Amino acid sequence: MSELLAPGGGLAQAIPHYEDRAEQRAMSEAVARALDDARPLIVEAGTGTGKTLAYLVPALLSGKRVVVSTGTRTLQDQIARHDVPLLRSILPRPFEAVVLKGVGNYACRRKLAEAASVPAPDVSVAALVDWAEHTETGDRAEVEWLAESAPLWAEVTTTPDARIGPRCPHFERCFITQARRRAEQAQLVLVNHHLYFADRSLRAAYPGAKVLPDHDAVIFDEAHQLEDVATEHFGARVSTAKVGDLIRDAHVVLARMPLWTGRASIDVIQTVERASLALFAALRSALVASDSGDGRVILPPGLFEHPDRQAAWFRLDTALEDLARAAEGESEPSPDEEDDPAAGSRAALAGLARRARGVRDDLATIAEQRQKSHVYWGETRPTGTFLSASPIDVAELVRRHVIASGPVPVFTSATLAAGGALAYTRQRLGLDDAEELIVDSPFDYATQAMLYVPRDLPPVADGFSPAAAERVSELLAITQGRAFLLFTSHRALREAHARLAALPYPRLVQGDMPRAALIERFRSTPSAVLLGTASFWEGVDVPGDALSIVIIDKLPFAPHTDPLVAARMQARAELGEDPFQSIQLPAAAIALKQGFGRLIRRRDDRGIVAILDGRIVTRTYGRVFLDTLPAKLPRTSAIEQVRRWWDQAAAR
Repeated sequence: MSELLAPGGGLAQAIPHYEDRAEQRAMSEAVARALDDARPLIVEAGTGTGKTLAYLVPALLSGKRVVVSTGTRTLQDQIARHDVPLLRSILPRPFEAVVLKGVGNYACRRKLAEAASVPAPDVSVAALVDWAEHTETGDRAEVEWLAESAPLWAEVTTTPDARIGPRCPHFERCFITQARRRAEQAQLVLVNHHLYFADRSLRAAYPGAKVLPDHDAVIFDEAHQLEDVATEHFGARVSTAKVGDLIRDAHVVLARMPLWTGRASIDVIQTVERASLALFAALRSALVASDSGDGRVILPPGLFEHPDRQAAWFRLDTALEDLARAAEGESEPSPDEEDDPAAGSRAALAGLARRARGVRDDLATIAEQRQKSHVYWGETRPTGTFLSASPIDVAELVRRHVIASGPVPVFTSATLAAGGALAYTRQRLGLDDAEELIVDSPFDYATQAMLYVPRDLPPVADGFSPAAAERVSELLAITQGRAFLLFTSHRALREAHARLAALPYPRLVQGDMPRAALIERFRSTPSAVLLGTASFWEGVDVPGDALSIVIIDKLPFAPHTDPLVAARMQARAELGEDPFQSIQLPAAAIALKQGFGRLIRRRDDRGIVAILDGRIVTRTYGRVFLDTLPAKLPRTSAIEQVRRWWDQAAAR
């Protein structure tokens, strides 16, 4: 391993313009020790370390079957398309690597056949059918001509609950089946966090069941996202969309599978639909009435005890059970299943019954608020209403289902430490016994970047927005656009968008087009200015001159009114801790580091980060934010000094 990563080694010979990184070697050695000793490891690797190769090389040389879990499909695809072929060319022995994604990323041959069987199918359906006959993977990422939000994809894919399994007539040629079989033979399996935790929660609920092959080690890249992912997968959720999908699929079964026909079946489905509409309408009214503007609210303990809402819940509960029984009654296999032409239809009905009961159970969990270790909350969006039961603390769940489950875990990201320490991440993920390593970025921030924090803007709650917009215009004049404007809320983004209407630079705004298309447009548009919120604070890579300044409006504190944040703060307070210091502050510091990290992506990048929130220098807690940012980062509060620094950097 040391020979591969050393100056003049295999990696240097394979990569043009290779730059030696001692930080990469230090991380690689730590990962190798963790795999050899079967000891959990947590590593913060600064931007530019080359952490992907730092963990892939020891993983592939270990002889173990390793799962790499990423926070985004983008990184998953990047590893498969770039890093895996590179390592195949330099490692001493061959290896098999397989990408596994969630079910919704693969075309379903059964759904494709159904879509193509209607009279005069859409031309896009015919194109998908043709593609499916030639693709080896069935992966959505290959269908570049289909818009990211196109409804058609939902019609030709399935869900974990709706999969028929071996009784499907397309099972042997199923893209998901084939991908999972390849994974059983591979040494390296590339997944994302959602799929990994779906596997963990499935194994916890149904011993013997699994989505992923058994493995010796798991490496979590972008591990700062794990708490949110674990919260989602070890909780319960019911929404208008989830019930709507169930109803839609029930109608599809009714229309396409003649063994389940008749007025009775139609009545059962329509009863579920009517009961669902009535319940969610009543719940939405109650949630909107108690919403303070954030969209997410705590469910009061007696929410479902109101006579009208309770009656609506009971009607939906009964209707879901009736649907499950109706589907179950028709799903009994024939004595000779191999010769049963309706075996696939029966399996679809059995899946429908399971899903109906799953929604019923989750709804009861939320309505009755059974688990005191959970927080119960709702959210109203233009697209629907969502009800959730989320674990307040996932540390014990991660310890039980990840750390103690067998595979050796390695946790890594560029943003795990707050104030120079990993204590916050250790506490949130239950990593008490993990070895740790912090590897600084190899970038020279002392010469590559400038931090600007104005002291003359009004406080964030008093006349801040108009003054901040004026200062943004001044900063953009220095760099001639080429900027990310990162906001902590959609409301702030909309207000800034209106105030900056006269900017002489092309403006790109989150929501105008899919995220990937927006980033590509930014890269290709000279002097562009992109306005974005949370999803643009991380996972966006724009090296070079296209991005020269990142402007952050406010310190990214999570709102204390958010149900999960409030519950977690209360839990720490009950333990005698300061919830601001133990929850809000370190989480915000890590989020700020993610936003800062959008700027410098290569050794030849130069640029400015402007944080317009003066609290970072006027409040005592601001030191935690400053200590989280790179060391030796020059800082100023004078815009004239920013201008001089930029002119000097541009002249180099």
